[in-house]
Amino acid sequence: MRCEHCDNGERRPVRRAQVAEKDGRTALVLGVPVEVCDACGQVWLSMKTAKRLDAMFTRMLASDLEVATRHFDTEQPRAA
Repeated sequence: MRCEHCDNGERRPVRRAQVAEKDGRTALVLGVPVEVCDACGQVWLSMKTAKRLDAMFTRMLASDLEVATRHFDTEQPRAA
C-alpha cells in the first residue's frame, strides 16, 4: 500500500518495540506488528493492535515494577 504521509514509499509490515512511560515507570512491548513506510519511516498500527497494546501498557504501568517488558505475541489478549 502506498504511504499516505509522503506518497513516495510503500507501507511494509514489520515488528517493532513500543515504549510507554508514566510516573517513573517504563513499559516495553517487543514484537508489535506495525506497518512502516520504507521511504519516510511513518508508522501505523491497526486499531486492534493499538487497543491491545494500550491494555498491555495499562497493566504493565500499574504494576510495582520500575521497568516491565513483555512480548506482544506471548501476552494473551483479555476479553472485553
